[in-house]
Amino acid sequence: METPKEVLKFEIFAPIAVFKTPFSVKGFETFPLPPYSTVIGLLYTALGRKYNGEKFSLSVQGDYEVLFRDYLTFRKYNKEKKKLGTKPLEVPFLFNFKLVCHILGDREILDLFEEALKKPKTYLGLGIREIPVKVLKVKKLKAEWKTLKEPKKLKYNAFIPLRWLDYLNFYTAKGKFSELGGIEFFVPSFLKKLKPYRDYRFEEVVYIPKGTEIEENSEVLTDEEGDFIFPTEEG
Repeated sequence: METPKEVLKFEIFAPIAVFKTPFSVKGFETFPLPPYSTVIGLLYTALGRKYNGEKFSLSVQGDYEVLFRDYLTFRKYNKEKKKLGTKPLEVPFLFNFKLVCHILGDREILDLFEEALKKPKTYLGLGIREIPVKVLKVKKLKAEWKTLKEPKKLKYNAFIPLRWLDYLNFYTAKGKFSELGGIEFFVPSFLKKLKPYRDYRFEEVVYIPKGTEIEENSEVLTDEEGDFIFPTEEG
C-alpha cells in the first residue's frame, strides 16, 4: 500500500453514546464504535454541507468506560387505534466514550476537515444528535509503515477492515477471530446515492478490543505519536 505523507487525527469525547445497528427493530442494540457513515456525517455537519463525493478514507478506533442500559419512552403510531402510543425501550449506552479517528486524503481535504472540526458550523453530535460532543484534539501528523520488531498491544478498540489481516499477525494457531475476542461486522461507510433511498457502501470489518497484541513482523501503518491506523478503502 502507498504510504500517506500526512493524516488528520482527531479525538472526540461524548458523555454517552449509542450507535444503533441496522437490524435493531423492536429494541436497541449498539455497535461498540460508530460506523464510518456516522463519522462522515459528523464531518459534514461540521462543514455545514452534504457529502459531495470527496475522496478520502477513515480509520476508526475508540474506548469507553462501561456499557449500561436504561429505559427511554418512545412514541409510536398505533394504526388500529389511529393515535400515538408510548412504549418503553431498553437502550444500551456507552459511558464516557472517546473516539480516535484518522482521515487519509490529499492536503486540500485534510485542510478542509481540520478547519471544520476546529470551527464547526453548528454543534456536533455523534450517534445521538441531542447530546453534544467535545472535540478534544485536531492535528495533522506524519504517517509511516513499520515492521514490528516486537509484539505491540492495541491502545484502543478498533474496526479493522478484513483486507488488513493480510498485513497483521493476529491469528492464533487455529486462526480464529473468536479466540481473540474479535467480532465481524458489516458497517455502512460512504453514501453511494441519496435517491430514491439512501444507499451506502458497506465495509467488512473485524472489531478487535484494546489490549490485543499484534505480533512481531506485522506490517503496520502508524502516526508519529505511535497510534495505529487501519483505513477503509477510499470513498
